Amino acid sequence: MKTFIRTIILLMAFGFSVKAMAQGTSLTVFSEKGENFTVLVDGDQKNSKPADHVKIEGLYGPSFKVRIVFKDVNIREISKTVFNSPSSELFYAVRPGKKGVYTLEKTSSDYIHTQEAVKETPPSSSTQKDSKQTNAKSETPAKTSGGGCVNPMSEGDFQASTVAISSAPFDGIKLSQAKKVVESHCLYCRQIVELMYILSSESSRLNLAKDAYKHCYDVEDYNQVKDALNSSRSKDDLDRYINSVK
Repeated sequence: MKTFIRTIILLMAFGFSVKAMAQGTSLTVFSEKGENFTVLVDGDQKNSKPADHVKIEGLYGPSFKVRIVFKDVNIREISKTVFNSPSSELFYAVRPGKKGVYTLEKTSSDYIHTQEAVKETPPSSSTQKDSKQTNAKSETPAKTSGGGCVNPMSEGDFQASTVAISSAPFDGIKLSQAKKVVESHCLYCRQIVELMYILSSESSRLNLAKDAYKHCYDVEDYNQVKDALNSSRSKDDLDRYINSVK
């Protein structure tokens, strides 16, 4: 009887495993600035017409070649090898990089959903004015109130670091590795947010947000980092810390 029950359990486990493998991986590609594009995976076109948000399901294999072709022919296309994680969801953002060259960078579902909400909110005239001021600020080094760091970490080095941190087995180790990256580099707010989303616990995210403040390039936009915290208590704690080090 015990042997029969054990056999049934093994068959059920195998069935769940096969089902998970059959589902494959989903890949979501999102344009931060709203550029429309077409996605090709291993040469196979996935969306019938250009869009700024494309979700692809049922991807298999250890890796696949992703190609982004923009509707605007003046934007250079992107080619990138994406490493697969079976039965998971992958999220990538299309972003303008140095000298107008666009990049495809790994991010989190929370970040994608936040950016979607921002796009769906019509900007007021005051918001447009603030946006222009923010863009002007982003072209100059961060103010000394936040440490005044210069030369932000390159996207290639940053993404390599996020992969290494994500592979750590425990949240405490991930936090330790993330803090090493923060303390030895100058980062954008969006990069700090991406590191925070790798961490599971709110206390770890708050810890990193505090530590990263003095190593932030665009510190005037640090509210982006605060918004990545879930509880109002954590946000208030971060505000108190920032006020104490200004």
